[in-house]
Amino acid sequence: MARKVKELEGDQCQICGTALRYLNRPYSEAAHIRGLGRPHHGPDELQNLLCLCANCHVLFDGLEIYVAPDGLVRGTRGSREPRPLRRDPRHPMDEAHLGYHRNLCNLNARKPAAD
Repeated sequence: MARKVKELEGDQCQICGTALRYLNRPYSEAAHIRGLGRPHHGPDELQNLLCLCANCHVLFDGLEIYVAPDGLVRGTRGSREPRPLRRDPRHPMDEAHLGYHRNLCNLNARKPAAD
């Protein structure tokens, strides 16, 4: 599945648009929207994956950014300018997984920021 999402998205980050090259090859990361295994039990399927650069992957997994219902990527603490998530019609995403991730971000936003 990871290879498929990267292929569909042209190895370009769906959040910031970065297309990295490493050792003269495209480099991108497949990020699960709803994490695999405990405690999230997300599926390893295309509808639960994003193609991201390493920076956006860390922010997404760290609950610092999320995809809002309007399709804009927003910062959990309101610290970044919203931008549209790049979407390809061949790559469907399950709104239930995006909603699950948003709920985690809402819980994270209530915690004080670490210094």
